[in-house]
Amino acid sequence: MGGGTLILERSCESERKPLGGRKRGRHPANLPLPVLTRKGRFGGVAFLFLLAQLGWMNPFPLARAAEIASAPLRLSVGTGRLTVEVARTHEELSRGLMYRRTLGEDAGMLFLLPREGVASFWMANTTIPLSVAFLDRDGIILEIHDLQPLDTRIVASRSARVCFALEVNRDWFTRHGVREGEAIQPEGATWQRLGAQKGNP
Repeated sequence: MGGGTLILERSCESERKPLGGRKRGRHPANLPLPVLTRKGRFGGVAFLFLLAQLGWMNPFPLARAAEIASAPLRLSVGTGRLTVEVARTHEELSRGLMYRRTLGEDAGMLFLLPREGVASFWMANTTIPLSVAFLDRDGIILEIHDLQPLDTRIVASRSARVCFALEVNRDWFTRHGVREGEAIQPEGATWQRLGAQKGNP
């Protein structure tokens, strides 16, 4: 999958089945709306109240949450500051920086990996030379690797404690004196809060 991106394995996805063998969708649109007869009008009102509580009748909170989640994140490390996109969902993690023609000098992408473990990346469909840092749950750099454009060979971490990955332009870490063992500081967030966003929205 994806260029300059995480190689997602089936084991990283949830294997839990819905209760009762029923398929669960994000929005159970197959549920019938109640008929508001005299006898059942109170039940219908309660049902509509439930929908309102879930945000189905007011999309603005959900839209606002998605807007916040997709906002760029600023990171500080060494002598540099980065403004990065955040990849959370399966699609975002798989696509990564594929098909991009340019990447800002102090831009990058932070991957919120599905779970702690060995991380594997490749550069299929990615023409921008990149470097990737594998981070632990506290944002400490465990390893830094250079990635070759359009290289489909897998680059895997040596460590099994990787929780995040940060891709930047090739040699950005070197130019800013960043080495393994250093801590990356997210501005206006914590690594614990970022970890809680995995898979969302």
